[in-house]
Amino acid sequence: MSFRFRMLDPKVKNNPRPYVFQCFLAFFALLVVLLVEEVGLHRVVMIAAIGSTSFVLFVTPHSSTANPRHVIGGHLVALVVGSAFAVFSGTPVGQNLLAQVPLVLDVEAALAVALSIFLMAATDTEHAPAAGTALGVVVHGFGWGLIVFVVSSAIMLSFVHTMLRPRLRDLL
Repeated sequence: MSFRFRMLDPKVKNNPRPYVFQCFLAFFALLVVLLVEEVGLHRVVMIAAIGSTSFVLFVTPHSSTANPRHVIGGHLVALVVGSAFAVFSGTPVGQNLLAQVPLVLDVEAALAVALSIFLMAATDTEHAPAAGTALGVVVHGFGWGLIVFVVSSAIMLSFVHTMLRPRLRDLL
C-alpha cells in the first residue's frame, strides 16, 4: 500500500471553472450581506456561522441542508434556543449563578448547541452552521440587532442561492 500525497483534488485539476465561479459567488454574496448589515467584529462568532452557511450553499448547493427551509429554519431554531439561554444569563438569578460558578456559561453554550441540534433534527430544519448561531447568541448575549443580522443574512443568502441554484454544481 503506497501513500501518495496529493495537494489538489483531481476534480478541481480537471475542471476548475465551477470551483472558481462558485467560490466567487460565495464571496460576493457574503460581502453583500456584510456590507448591508454593517456588522462589527464583536459579532465574530455569528459571522463565522453565516460564513459556514455560505460554504454549504455554494459548495453543496443541491444538498438538503442548502434549501431555504433548512438554512432559515435552522438559524431560527438556533436563535430561539440560544436567546433563551442568553436571556436567562441576563436575569438576576443567571447573573448570580454566573458570578458564583464561571463554568455555567460553558454549560449553557454546550446545552444550547445540543438542544438546537435536537430541535433542528425534530423539525427537519437541520443546518450544521446554525449550531454556531446558538453558541454565538449564548456567548454574545441576546440582542435584537443580532437576531436581525442572522435572520436577514440567512434570507439574503437563501435568496441568492435559490436564484443561482440552476447554475451551481455540487463540488464535493
